[in-house]
Amino acid sequence: MYTRVHGTMAPDNYGNELQISALCVKILAILLALPFVFQGCDAPEGKLALFLEKPRIEKAVERYFAAEMSKNRKDVYDCLAPSSIYRSTHTYGEYLEQAQNSPVRIKQYRILNIHDLRGNHDKGTYLKIEKFVRVEVDITLLYDDTHETIEVNQDFTFIKEGGEWYKG
Repeated sequence: MYTRVHGTMAPDNYGNELQISALCVKILAILLALPFVFQGCDAPEGKLALFLEKPRIEKAVERYFAAEMSKNRKDVYDCLAPSSIYRSTHTYGEYLEQAQNSPVRIKQYRILNIHDLRGNHDKGTYLKIEKFVRVEVDITLLYDDTHETIEVNQDFTFIKEGGEWYKG
C-alpha cells in the first residue's frame, strides 16, 4: 500500500523509516560528541569516571567551602578525609583550637576546574583511599585582623574514601 506524502506516493512504512533514520542520526551525533565530553582528562580510565563522578565531587567541594565560609567548624572537620594526614593526627578539639585562632577566612570561592581523576595505585600507603582528584579554585581570603583581602588560585586534592568524597 502507498500513502500520499507531500504530494507524492510513498510506501506505508515511510514514516517508520524516517523515525529510524532520525534515531540513527541522533545516536551518531552522540557517539561523535563523546570524545569532547571526555576531553581534558589525564588518565584514560579517569575519563568516564570523571564525567560520572563530577556532580558528587562538586557537591563535596561546595559543602567544604560553604562550611568554611559559614565558620561551621564541625562540618569543615567532617569534610576532611578520615584517612588524611591532618585528620588522622589532629582531634576535632585540636582543629577547633587552631581554626578559632586563625585570622584568615574564606570570603568567596569559584571552582575553575575538576581534573586529574585517578585511582589509588598505592594501596599499601593509602589503604582506604579509592580515588584522588584535583580541584582548581579561585579563593578570596579575608584577614580579620587587618581587614585585607587577597585573591589566590589553589589546587586542592579531594579523596574518595568509603564511597564518599572528602577534602584531602
